[in-house]
Amino acid sequence: MGTTAGQRLGRVLGYGLYGAGVLALLLWVLFPRDAVRRFLEEKLGRVWPDLHWRVDGVALEMPADLTFRAIEGYAGKNEALPLVRMERLSIRPDLPASVLSRSAQAGYRLRVGGGTVTGVARWGGGHDGGRIDGTIRDVSLADLPWLSRELGRAVRGSVSGSFTAIVPAAPSGGMSLEARLGVADGRLELQRPILGHPELPFARVTARVRGQGQRFELSEGTIASDLFDGRFSGTATLRSGPGPGQIDVHGTVEPTDKFFKGLDNTVHLQALRLQLKDKALPFGITGELASPGIRYGEFAMLVQTLEKELE
Repeated sequence: MGTTAGQRLGRVLGYGLYGAGVLALLLWVLFPRDAVRRFLEEKLGRVWPDLHWRVDGVALEMPADLTFRAIEGYAGKNEALPLVRMERLSIRPDLPASVLSRSAQAGYRLRVGGGTVTGVARWGGGHDGGRIDGTIRDVSLADLPWLSRELGRAVRGSVSGSFTAIVPAAPSGGMSLEARLGVADGRLELQRPILGHPELPFARVTARVRGQGQRFELSEGTIASDLFDGRFSGTATLRSGPGPGQIDVHGTVEPTDKFFKGLDNTVHLQALRLQLKDKALPFGITGELASPGIRYGEFAMLVQTLEKELE
């Protein structure tokens, strides 16, 4: 009695699964973990040369994930604590999409700062470069000591938002970025108290970020705080060498009663509050990121007088 079509199909599937299993086993056994780990450390060093990078582990995981564990960036080889730590990065190639688009395409999931960054990365190869789209959810700024070091002060908050980055093929070309970001439940330590406030607490800060290389434009910025509500825009330039980063931001705020808490009800305070009934308080923050100067436009003299009364 001959074999039926169903039996033949079963045998084909069986041999196919067996072959796939053997191939998966060979990939698992022969996978060059150390070479892949060193490759990522080298690439991170080119993208972020200020830090010394270490990757703790590399693995192939089912169904087709390439996973990196404990990706850490240190200020130097002998430093004990990392300035940047990413708990886990998983990359899953999307073969159908790669074939259709004729470019390498993969999904990724990054766990960092107690939150996640997920999205899709595409690489055209040659002169095309690549593109990375992503969504950020609940990444804690307190778990990124590098940021506090760059700003020269403690900063806390939870970041969420979305972004698109265009990565040029040539290493000399600067990456361009467009993002909409928000920071919730945050606090920023102030180098110098503002009317007696040693830090700036805020419920939420949002902004649109656009830029290329180290220079970024900030627009549509809003801030909601117990001290004031405000709007802002400007530019920020990150370090491209040994020099400090720069900031140039301008906007207006509408102070709440808590902004003036602790001040005596002097003539100067009464004059400032009377003028602010008809218009918002302008401000400008300019200079080095770690120690910028703050100006208050036409209200500068009144604010300066109130600062002296607190001394």
